[in-house]
Amino acid sequence: MPSSVAVEPAARVQGWRVWLHVWKIHRWLGLGLGALIVLMSATGSLLVVHHELERVLERDRHVAAPGGPAAPLAPIVDELIRRAPPGYRLYRFHPAAATDATHRFLFLAPDGKTRWTAFVVPANGRMVWSGPDQALFTPWLLGLHMQLRAGRSGYVVTMVAGIGLLLLGLTGIYVHRDRWRGLARHPFRWRLGWRVALGDLHKWVGLAAIYFPVVLGLTGAIYSWRIFTSAPPTASSAPPPSAERFAPLEPMLAAAQAQFPDAELTRLQFPTRAGAPASVLLLHRRHPPWQKFSRVDFDTATGALRSVRAAKEAPALEQFKSLLAPLHFGFHGATWVKWAYFFGGLTPGILALSGGALWWMRRRGKRAT
Repeated sequence: MPSSVAVEPAARVQGWRVWLHVWKIHRWLGLGLGALIVLMSATGSLLVVHHELERVLERDRHVAAPGGPAAPLAPIVDELIRRAPPGYRLYRFHPAAATDATHRFLFLAPDGKTRWTAFVVPANGRMVWSGPDQALFTPWLLGLHMQLRAGRSGYVVTMVAGIGLLLLGLTGIYVHRDRWRGLARHPFRWRLGWRVALGDLHKWVGLAAIYFPVVLGLTGAIYSWRIFTSAPPTASSAPPPSAERFAPLEPMLAAAQAQFPDAELTRLQFPTRAGAPASVLLLHRRHPPWQKFSRVDFDTATGALRSVRAAKEAPALEQFKSLLAPLHFGFHGATWVKWAYFFGGLTPGILALSGGALWWMRRRGKRAT
């Protein structure tokens, strides 16, 4: 009995010291990375609803009046090839996702990074806009979100921010692990002043939305690390075939859709080297996050079906790797998932702002004392 009584205070002191160290880590991470987390939180949430924003901010490019049957794609591709900057090759085709939407064609520069985009009305093949991809709202916002528009070095900063956001979530769970019951009894103690009420808000938001700092921080850090460590593009010794020699695109798209009638056609990826197939990517919006994307490959010269890669039949490791995009961006799922990610993506910024405000109020109180 005496030994247990003697050990208990020592254990409590040691636990308090650990808690204090974790709390300090939590506080200094929030203060050091707060402004960056607010920026990434806001831009990330806007990216979740980028389709809706594009139809408002760039309506003349993304929206077209519904017309009759779609015009053949071959003459459109030929015309775009003539208009594209010299040396650029056809890279991707995004078919119109709705009856009042436009087709989008992307061309890639010889450096493997710079892109040129053209929007075309499906009904008559009229090009409504063309220019550098970075002049568009979503690519510009994505560059700001993923590398602060600072090039390769920006990925290092966002990777650090992602790791910091993950650690903020984990340390927040530890710091407030014994306080959840008290929050349930007294959610917002307005009568005790703004500082106490703001602290309760900070804890409640952290509790209700802890998924987002942890998951977005982890997946964001992985994205930045993968892009930063990827090898720079090199010129292929076997250049891809000229787009004028491609088989008709419509049968490829129709055959891919027939393979997966419940999926959405997202894009047709053109080959990057000789002998490579043209690939159609399809999205299964209602599938679990690890089974979102199926792929159908075609011979570019003949249009013959070469392979079908169903998301449900992919190896376990490949399904695990495919988790990254659905977990980070959130717009690959049902409508409620997209809006949950939109509001949930704002919570890291709210936590950073409320945590910074609590720190400032404490300092002001100490100075007044």
